[in-house]
Amino acid sequence: MKYLQSLIILTLCLFVFNGFGQKTNQKTNQETNYVVVKIYEPIHKSGEIIIAYGKDKSERIAVEKLDSEHHEYNSNKLVDIFNRLNDEGFELISSSSSAHGNPASILHVNSFVFGRKD
Repeated sequence: MKYLQSLIILTLCLFVFNGFGQKTNQKTNQETNYVVVKIYEPIHKSGEIIIAYGKDKSERIAVEKLDSEHHEYNSNKLVDIFNRLNDEGFELISSSSSAHGNPASILHVNSFVFGRKD
């Protein structure tokens, strides 16, 4: 009899905890939409910002070459994009930066990953 009571209690606990676990998983398994923003800034020619939404959807925005005269212009373009993504419910998740080439032909690349839970 004690064995049967223990078995019933164990079975009920498994059902209760399994039910709560599934609800928690459903909340944490919300689909996340990502947007990747990359700015390519060559030193001797105009660059571009690429915003990739996935599923072959993207947009390109021209920016000026990488020199001190254009830092503010290019930065303001990025801020405009960040504000737009923020208004759409996206948050910055990650960022990285790199430079490629030799001193005469540097290509500076910044990458930003935004996410939104739907």
